[in-house]
Amino acid sequence: MRVLVVGSGGVGTAVARTAAQWDLFERVGVADVSLQRAQRAVAGAGDRVGAHRGDAPDEGHVGAVRQ
Repeated sequence: MRVLVVGSGGVGTAVARTAAQWDLFERVGVADVSLQRAQRAVAGAGDRVGAHRGDAPDEGHVGAVRQ
């Protein structure tokens, strides 16, 4: 299973890093309007975690995120 966390603030970062530790998820993505913020959120979280640029109000933008 793959999961995408939308938003890389404090809660999004904590959720992504915790989910990355579970064997339940094949991949964990973090999307934020700021790619740099998403990259900081996943730094050191492992190979199964990726950062993406995504604008939450734009369904097409977030839906286009692929791991």
